[in-house]
Amino acid sequence: MNAAFQLAEREGPAGLSMRRLAQELEVDVSILYRLFRDKDELILALCERTIEIELDEIGAAPEQEAWQDTLRRIADVTWAYQIRFPAITLLSFARTTGGPSEARMVELLLSAFERAGLPPAQAVLFYRTFIDTALGLCAHSASLSTLAPEDREKDDSAWTRVYSRLPERQYPATTKHIHDLTAVTQKAIYTSAIEAILAAAEHAAAQHANRLPLITPPLAE
Repeated sequence: MNAAFQLAEREGPAGLSMRRLAQELEVDVSILYRLFRDKDELILALCERTIEIELDEIGAAPEQEAWQDTLRRIADVTWAYQIRFPAITLLSFARTTGGPSEARMVELLLSAFERAGLPPAQAVLFYRTFIDTALGLCAHSASLSTLAPEDREKDDSAWTRVYSRLPERQYPATTKHIHDLTAVTQKAIYTSAIEAILAAAEHAAAQHANRLPLITPPLAE
């Protein structure tokens, strides 16, 4: 696993193969096929290892911790991980392993949304929205960070190099907001999306609580 992490981060997602990993370890590739049926099984094992590392950093959710803060900590660790391991993020972000580490992560996330007071169907929907949004935006950031330096610079400068020169009469909204557009960071977008999901979950939980019938205590005999 450690060698696969290092190989992918050094040579990019496309550089990870069973044969290249065998060369890295200086073993015959047949040995790897005794451990993993194919490359996809290796990638799923990397996914599990990724989630395990994140869970270790997240730790348990203290009883007194607000559910929103639990989810914010998960989001922060997920973002920090893609900065450290962009290639592994790109290999693993869309996969479902069904393994023990993933099961623990699912339980942690669902428990947090349950503590919000959401009904089961909405807790599941917000859980999926939260994790898919977080992983998708992390993969987007990881993809940018793995670009060649000249390509990344081209993308980064597009707002000032292209959009700031658009004619105001034809693009009034864009030119009005050009300074703010150039200032937006990937992390700001990520944080905004996470907070929007938490706010929506709070709103849904409040609506659900307001619909609950009042429980009238029994009359004393």
